[in-house]
Amino acid sequence: MKKLLLVLTVLCAFNTYAQDAELEAFKDLYNSEKKTVIGEFLELDATKAATFNEIYDQYTLERKDIASSRMALLEDYVDQYDSMTDEQADAIVKETFSIRAKNEKLQKKYYKKIKKALGAKTGSQFVQFERYVQTSIDEVLQEALPLIGEK
Repeated sequence: MKKLLLVLTVLCAFNTYAQDAELEAFKDLYNSEKKTVIGEFLELDATKAATFNEIYDQYTLERKDIASSRMALLEDYVDQYDSMTDEQADAIVKETFSIRAKNEKLQKKYYKKIKKALGAKTGSQFVQFERYVQTSIDEVLQEALPLIGEK
């Protein structure tokens, strides 16, 4: 887990300065590390791991749009922070709710797929892992970004 968080921290810090190709390389590295860590966490035999990896790859592909939306929202927040209007703050909060809802819906969809293929325990571990990672990301962002109106 700590290895994953280190990669995530580097990705978040690098995002501001990276060119698109470099950022994509870091995202690929992050996704690869994340997949390795969840594979170790699940402790599946080779057959079940292959099944899980196939489903998880689909999940990762579908999650890219959500992740891109979240990154764009963070960029908007940073860009607008010093001069944020009520309308901009409202738009950011609404987009935050939308992104979280899409993420919940996607995790629920893939929980069902994993549960069907590998059982509820493995599906639950998937959800638990994804939420752990998301909470860790949120923690890093909370530390890095000022609250609205904070100087």
